[in-house]
Amino acid sequence: MENTQTNAFQTLRTTYDIFINHRGIDSKETVASLVYHNLQNKGYNAFLDKKSVQVGRRIPRSIMEVILSAAVHVAIFSNNYAESAWCLKQLYLMFKSETAIVPVYWGVQPSELRMKDKDTAYARAFQIHKRTRKIRTQKLKKWKKALSKVSRIQAD
Repeated sequence: MENTQTNAFQTLRTTYDIFINHRGIDSKETVASLVYHNLQNKGYNAFLDKKSVQVGRRIPRSIMEVILSAAVHVAIFSNNYAESAWCLKQLYLMFKSETAIVPVYWGVQPSELRMKDKDTAYARAFQIHKRTRKIRTQKLKKWKKALSKVSRIQAD
C-alpha cells in the first residue's frame, strides 16, 4: 500500500508546472480561470483547485502537495484575498518552498498588501483574523511578511 501512495505522490509532484493561488469568491470565474486557460493553451499544466483536484483526494492535502512541487506560483491578489486564512496559508507555504512567485493584482495595488494604511481591505481582514478568528500573532506576522515580500516583486 505504501508504494501505491508513494507512486501517486510522485505522479502528482511531476504533474503541475504552475500553481494558481486565488480567492475563489473574487476571481475564480474571472481572472483565475483566464490565467488557467491561457497557461493550458500555452502547454503548461496549471493547477486551479476544483478544476485540477483528482477525485477521491482530500483537497487541502492535494493543494499542499502541488504548492511544494510546482515550478512556479501565480498569486492573484484581490479585494477579499486576505479574508481567507486558507489563501494566506498557501501564500506562506509558497514562500517557504522558495519557488518563483508571479503576483497578479486584481483590483488592488501592491502597496495595499503592506498594510501601512489601516483603512485597506487587507488591514481590516487582519484585524478580523486577530479578533474573531483568534489566529495567533506569530502566524499573522508570518502572513504579513509574505504579503509584504510579494508586494515588492518587480516584473522584469
